[in-house]
Amino acid sequence: MTKNMHLVIVTDCGGSDEGRYGIAVRRSFHPHNVGLTFFATAPLNTLHSGFTGAAQALSSIDHFGPLQGDEAYGLLVNAAPREGSSAGKKLRGVGRKSGGEEIYALKLRNGVWVVGPNAGYNLHFLACQVEESYLVVDNSKRETPFRSMQVMVPALAKLLEASPMPHLEFEPKPLVLPEVEKGTFVADCDELGNVYLVTVGERETWFPALGESCVAIINGKRERLRHVDDIFGGEDGEATLTTGSLTLNGEPVHYIVSLGNRASALFGNPSPKTKVEFKPV
Repeated sequence: MTKNMHLVIVTDCGGSDEGRYGIAVRRSFHPHNVGLTFFATAPLNTLHSGFTGAAQALSSIDHFGPLQGDEAYGLLVNAAPREGSSAGKKLRGVGRKSGGEEIYALKLRNGVWVVGPNAGYNLHFLACQVEESYLVVDNSKRETPFRSMQVMVPALAKLLEASPMPHLEFEPKPLVLPEVEKGTFVADCDELGNVYLVTVGERETWFPALGESCVAIINGKRERLRHVDDIFGGEDGEATLTTGSLTLNGEPVHYIVSLGNRASALFGNPSPKTKVEFKPV
């Protein structure tokens, strides 16, 4: 049976590397036709890649209901942590494996296959949806610093039954997530300046009731936010807290909006993983 295959690549290898991924996908999936969606994330920022993969990519797939019988989706989620070493070379700080982190293949309950390194937050937001978990083993004996293109893309081709890729094997292994910092963080800022938020390891007790307000502190800058039920629910220039169509594991993603302004500029244009504090009014 012919499958309509689609690959979603979420990676901190952006720029001209997008072209190399496009070539790798078409070579790895030959002779089959495969669609490609590419998300370039902030360099070395696993929270940004993990959030983008689970919220922007996966929730968009789920938005249109269960996969049909002829649909096959693969999701690559990849970013290096900001510390440690890669391929034996010091990167920043300590704590990373010299040969790179273990690469996992995860089958989610919606039928989507995910491949990515178990580092930082890469797989954190997907863990609750995992049905099957495997370690990706590359028997080619080739060492490469570009494993996302040269190992992870071919792994997805094998998982989606597009190519045998005999040098790759999948060993059953439970996914045990690495320790990550807990709290509420900036997950992303879109081109309109809206600031997306994600909470890790604790309940969102900071979220005020509808119509009530709180104070958000990001990059040392404070803004009063009113909780509204629509992206256009605030007054012109007013900073508000709201939700939209974006979800994370079935729950709405909260974000900060300011009509007529860029909300991100109010907080010094924070990068993903910037800590967010909330105070009562």
